[in-house]
Amino acid sequence: MGISLLAILVGGIEIINTMIMPVYKRTREIGVLKSVGWSSKRIIGIIVGESIVITLIAGIIGSIAGVILVQLIAATGMLEGMMPVFSASVFLEAFALSLIVDAIGGLYPAIKASKLPLTEALRYE
Repeated sequence: MGISLLAILVGGIEIINTMIMPVYKRTREIGVLKSVGWSSKRIIGIIVGESIVITLIAGIIGSIAGVILVQLIAATGMLEGMMPVFSASVFLEAFALSLIVDAIGGLYPAIKASKLPLTEALRYE
């Protein structure tokens, strides 16, 4: 349980790092959106939405790769009598947990972007 919690914590930090870079690179774009009347809530929504899409794509690719790798390892006999069992509930729980961690991890860069002063955002190069 402890290792799982540590992995979730590290994943959340990695999501923050992954999402903070596009926010910095799009500072001017965020400034333009604010200048045409986008609310802070809408800016937060677009950044968190982008984060969720990235997580869904990574989750699908990771799940497929994981199933293939476990099947390959089982075929070589390295699991010594253990047969992997995959169930829809395990995948749904993993996706739900990853989406929750992602939403929390994506909030920090989104809030930071929404609080960016308009003059600073437009002046940013």
